[in-house]
Amino acid sequence: MNRLSLTTSLTLMMAAAPAFAQLANGTNPECLDPECGTPKEQGGGCGCGCGCGCSVWVAYTDDGKTLAYTDDADGDGKGDSVDNCPFASNRDQIDVDGDGVGNSCDNCSAASYFSQLDTDGDGSGDTCDGDLDGDLIENVLDNCASIPNKSVNGAQQNLDGDAFGDVCDMDMDGDGFPNADDLCPIISSATNVDLPGQLCKRDSDNDGIFDHVDNCAFTANSNNQDLDRDGQGDVCDLDIDGDGINDKLADLSATGKDNCSLVRNRSQLDGDFDGAGDACDAKFCLVIDPSNKADCLDPNGPFNVHAGGLVTLKRGEKFRLPLFANRNGAAIEYNWTIVTRPAGSTAAITNPTGSVTMSRNYAYAYTDENVPTFTSDVDGAYDIQLQAKLAFPDRAYPEKKEAVSSLKMTATPDGGSNQTPSSCNAVPFDASLAGLGLAMLAMIRRRRS
Repeated sequence: MNRLSLTTSLTLMMAAAPAFAQLANGTNPECLDPECGTPKEQGGGCGCGCGCGCSVWVAYTDDGKTLAYTDDADGDGKGDSVDNCPFASNRDQIDVDGDGVGNSCDNCSAASYFSQLDTDGDGSGDTCDGDLDGDLIENVLDNCASIPNKSVNGAQQNLDGDAFGDVCDMDMDGDGFPNADDLCPIISSATNVDLPGQLCKRDSDNDGIFDHVDNCAFTANSNNQDLDRDGQGDVCDLDIDGDGINDKLADLSATGKDNCSLVRNRSQLDGDFDGAGDACDAKFCLVIDPSNKADCLDPNGPFNVHAGGLVTLKRGEKFRLPLFANRNGAAIEYNWTIVTRPAGSTAAITNPTGSVTMSRNYAYAYTDENVPTFTSDVDGAYDIQLQAKLAFPDRAYPEKKEAVSSLKMTATPDGGSNQTPSSCNAVPFDASLAGLGLAMLAMIRRRRS
């Protein structure tokens, strides 16, 4: 089926919506499966730790023509828009509690809890966390369940002996006068009077703010700042911006901390992979090699490329050489060369030269028949250089057409204990995309001849 007939068929199908619906419902004798009419997703699972992201190709027609693709951040083969854990790989999409959040990323998988709030940031959602404020006192026994108030000498502070501990009690002495208005907040009195001396006010942390109005009574915070207005001052608040993601627990890994601790960003999106969430990142500069974040690709700077940074592989393992650039969809001519190699190595790069025109998130796709690869033959360090040149002048920086980058590869017998993911898979091509790429390559060749 050529592209014209395919387009015509799709047009007729859309025009005949009722008939198409009947086919999807299983009345089509050519397709009796209950999945008839459901777009087929292909791809995913690319395991690209190099910062390029992944994508899933969606086929809408019986002959398998790929008409669209969608982002797949975790590479599990499910597009982000329909993935119940878009940032945690879960191809099975299991969601036991039916809250729309898959088990792989659900912080309360045994109870329906869509908001996923986690006050103390311990990985257990508030709905199923026995100690939601993380003060080591179970909720059922905690007189301030949502605000940390650890025991002092075996008991939580509770001046008036009511159901509320001092840190969350609006009237600590229980005399009917709110703390903020009470002239003597720690001594009950039928009349609102201020007793002489220091009897009426205390400042446990010596920060100049008396406990009855101090939102961190036991941690010095002279400005009493409370960004999320939850009653806990920022210096003692485990979640300063109130987005349910903790950034202060000592045992949190770098990836477990809030990547925008002062800006609400429940999604934790980080489009350039620099560790700063998009909500608070002042500059977009795509990080390819996490070990060298400074060597990033700035779309607003002159033309530049990246060869992937550092990689450790098992000797003899075939490696696809990645090509990243700070321009999307540019026509680029490339040349891969081996600058240095271990003694005794005679390995060569397969398909070292060529041109690319198609990219996804600044990661370029090679044509299927011309993918540059390298297979090490000796243990040791290899320095593989990428030389790239724009086929046409850049509009922003016309004087800068060439760029160079290096891939430092180490080959070992077992690939190393901390093996770096090899690279992103080439974006799959269907007939129309391959045709577009070949047409652009033909244009480049005409320009050079």
